[in-house]
Amino acid sequence: MTFLLSLMSFANFVFYPLVIGTIIAVIIEQIIRRISNHDDMVMINRAMAVRKYLYRQAWVFYIIWFVCYAILLFTVGRQQPAAMPDMIWQG
Repeated sequence: MTFLLSLMSFANFVFYPLVIGTIIAVIIEQIIRRISNHDDMVMINRAMAVRKYLYRQAWVFYIIWFVCYAILLFTVGRQQPAAMPDMIWQG
């Protein structure tokens, strides 16, 4: 259980910078497409590759987080609740 929680924490830590990086990469790609000629496909392809890489990695970490959450939901959620202690009121 500790391993799954640690993996979820790491996936959550990595997911948000990847999403922000993807948004920035989309903006940079659009700027490169506007200012470059159609002959300069190397820069456009490089920017597109970076955007696709960040997008795929964000999805991978999102899926890892979701799978760990589902495993914890089904394993921890099915445990019996702790029994209440037998306390008798003395008054």
